[in-house]
Amino acid sequence: MAESKPPLGFIAIDVVLHRPPGDPFSEATWPFPIIREKANDSTVSEVVSGSSYSKDFIDRFVDAGQRLADRGAVGIITSCGFLAMAQPELAARLPVPVATSALIQVPSILSILPADRAVGIITFDADRLSNTHLERLHIDPSHCYIRGATSGGPLQRHIRNGEEYVHSELMHELVEVAQGLLMDHPDIGAFCLECTQMPAFADEISNAVQLPVYDVYTMGCWFYSSLCRYRPKRWDLPTKDTIETRE
Repeated sequence: MAESKPPLGFIAIDVVLHRPPGDPFSEATWPFPIIREKANDSTVSEVVSGSSYSKDFIDRFVDAGQRLADRGAVGIITSCGFLAMAQPELAARLPVPVATSALIQVPSILSILPADRAVGIITFDADRLSNTHLERLHIDPSHCYIRGATSGGPLQRHIRNGEEYVHSELMHELVEVAQGLLMDHPDIGAFCLECTQMPAFADEISNAVQLPVYDVYTMGCWFYSSLCRYRPKRWDLPTKDTIETRE
């Protein structure tokens, strides 16, 4: 059925990374078609920013998004949770719906948790993910705890320096980060993974903390499910001729 569905568009930054299943750039991640375009000349240091983006930066993402829309994308997601900072502008300027960040899910997560529970956010860089990113998505920062991947650890070295991707090393790092955040804040009721490289480890994180874990994969599936609705065969309604009447 996936072949008959329209594609979801994905804007990637202009960097070469290992993209295992779970990473949104990988076609193997999704249960529907995905097409990709790069925001030309966008770097990790430029995207992972604690401040607003320049007009030139936003224009490059708009150009990539327009190319995706021209190719038939029914909606667009992006390559980094920090792009929450660009959500209002991209949504206003592109002709199809846009979801820039896994963090978009946080208001919904909070709404289904008990009032005394918070969301633990694991990010690529806690020094740069600020309250401003959350507020752009109408998230109350007081209901969130943020912790970053280990400074200079395997994830940052892979993304920033292009060092070899070693799945087991990244898994242990992120599991330890999640466990440490939960230990310090036992009122956490769910986790949200900001970074697009993290969904490949979501199962291990969830098993370790015994809590729900959301990421760009759960966001993308939710987003696409409303853009391209279909009715499974089991939902087929009976016709008038097949309705049984009772006396």
